[in-house]
Amino acid sequence: MFDSADFRTTGHALIELLAQYLDNNLQGASNVLDWQAPHEAMQHWRGPLPNQATLTSQALLSSVRDNVLMASLHIHHPRNLGHQVAPPLPMAALCDLVAALTNQAMAVYETGPSATLLERQALQWMGELIGWQHAEGVLTSGGAQANLTALLAARQAKAGWNVWQQGVGGGPSLRLLTSEHAHYSVSRAAGIMGLGTDAVVQVAADDYGGMQPAALKAAWQQCIAEGTQPFAVIATAGCTPTGSVDPLHEIGVFCGEQNLWFHVDGAHGASALLSPMHAPALRGIELADSVVWDGHKLLYMPAAVSAVLFREPSHSYAAFAQEASYLFQGDSEAEESYNTSYRTLECTKRMMGLKLWAAFSLYGVEKLGGLIEQVFATARLLAQKLAAVPDFELLMQPQTNIVCFRHHLQGLPAEALEMHQVQVRKTLVESGAFHLTQVRLNNQVWLRTTIMNPFTSENDLDALLDAIRTV
Repeated sequence: MFDSADFRTTGHALIELLAQYLDNNLQGASNVLDWQAPHEAMQHWRGPLPNQATLTSQALLSSVRDNVLMASLHIHHPRNLGHQVAPPLPMAALCDLVAALTNQAMAVYETGPSATLLERQALQWMGELIGWQHAEGVLTSGGAQANLTALLAARQAKAGWNVWQQGVGGGPSLRLLTSEHAHYSVSRAAGIMGLGTDAVVQVAADDYGGMQPAALKAAWQQCIAEGTQPFAVIATAGCTPTGSVDPLHEIGVFCGEQNLWFHVDGAHGASALLSPMHAPALRGIELADSVVWDGHKLLYMPAAVSAVLFREPSHSYAAFAQEASYLFQGDSEAEESYNTSYRTLECTKRMMGLKLWAAFSLYGVEKLGGLIEQVFATARLLAQKLAAVPDFELLMQPQTNIVCFRHHLQGLPAEALEMHQVQVRKTLVESGAFHLTQVRLNNQVWLRTTIMNPFTSENDLDALLDAIRTV
C-alpha cells in the first residue's frame, strides 16, 4: 500500500489526466456542469462496504476521470461565472500534493518545520501589501474560521475583562457593528462566541453597497444609549452579494476615535492590493487591527487557505489563551512564537503556506496583480453590455469582479419577473451552458455573475446574454 513504484506510475498517469482535463476546460470544450439531481447522482456511489479491494490503480484512474472529473463543476471553464471560487493555478495545486504527502501537522514547530517557516514568510508578504511592516497571524481553513479568530481576538482585547476565562457574563452585553451586506460568517461567529446573533448590529449601506459612516455612528450611539458595549466594527472589502467595498478609511478613523477594534473582512477583495490600478479602492485597510484575506479566491489558490493577519503581533495570541503542556515545552518566547497552535482553532493543520509562497515566487506581485486586473476589466465590460441594451437592468457598476443584473420581459408583472430570474438561472445551470448564481437585494431577485477566470472572453459574455434571451 506504500509502494513508491505504484505511486510513481499512477501519479504520472494522474497528472496527464488532470492536464488534459485542464486543457479541455480552459478551452471551454465541454459543458460547465453535467447536471444531475443529487438523489439520482448518488445512486452511482451507493454500494456495500468493501471488505476486500474492489479497484485496481488503473480502475481508480478511470473512475476519477469518468465519475469525479466529468461530474464536477468545471472551475477552469470560461463560462463558470458562479461563485467566488478560484480556478486554481496548476502549480499551486501541485504544491497541495506536496502538502498532502508530507502531512505536516503544524501543531508545534517540530511537527511541521518547513511548513511553519513558509507560512510565516507568506503572511509577512501579505502584511506588507496591506501596509504593515511587522504583521503576524495564521493561515486557516477558510474565511469563516479566519473571521471567528479575528473576532475572538477583538473581544479579548477590547471587552475590558478576561472573556476567555470569565465568559461573556463578566461585563456589559457586547455588540458587533457591521454592514447589512456582511458575510453570514460574522453572525455565525457571534453565535459561536456566545454573544448571540442579536449582538450583530447591522448598519445600513448606500446605493452602491458600502456601509454608510453616518449610519455607523448612529448605530454606535444607539448601543451606548441602550447600555450595551460595542467593541468592534467589521468592514467588508468586496462583499459577497455585490463585491462592494466599504469606505475603509472613514470607518478606520471612527474606530480609532472611539477605541473600537477595526476588522476588515477582505476575504474576496483584499487581493486588489496586488494591483496598482485597484489598490487605491482599499485605502484605509492599513488602519485595521485585523484583516482576513482568502487565498482561494482572487489569489488563485486551491481551497481552502485564508489568512487572518494582525497589525500588532501580540494580538495574534489574544484569540486562544490556552495552554497544552504536552505540546508546549516551555522553550524561550522567541522559539515558542513558532508554535502555531497558540493562534488557531486548529491543532492538526495542513501545510498551507507552500502554495502561496510558490505563487508569489513564481509569478511575483506583478503577474498575480495582472490576473486581478483582467477579471475586473471583464466585469466592467459585462456591465457596459448590460447597460447598453433595454432588456437588461444593471444593479450597479461593479467595484470588483461581481456583476448583478436582471432580465426583463415586456409586460411581465413584478411577481412573475421575480420568478423569471429564478427560472432563467435554473435552466442555464441545468443545461450546463453557464454557471451563475442569484441574490436577493432590495427585495428583488438579481442574477449574479462572478468573473473569476482570466480566460472568460467577450464572446463568452455575448453568449451569456444570448442564452438568457433564449431561455
